[in-house]
Amino acid sequence: MKRPLIRLSLLLLAGSMACWVAYRLIGVHVDADGILREAFPLIPIGYVLGLGGVGAGIAGLLWREPAKRR
Repeated sequence: MKRPLIRLSLLLLAGSMACWVAYRLIGVHVDADGILREAFPLIPIGYVLGLGGVGAGIAGLLWREPAKRR
């Protein structure tokens, strides 16, 4: 049985984790001029992907296909 919403959920959650790992690896530093350098867009993207993954996972678990009769 195919569960496309569960697969989508796992993909979105993996993308969210990738954003958070990338943010940690890139790091935050202050230049000699006193300018803060960080990869800020990864934070909201990670949150949006995570919430989408949780939503798709819940929908995939609640939405079931009707039983096929012969």
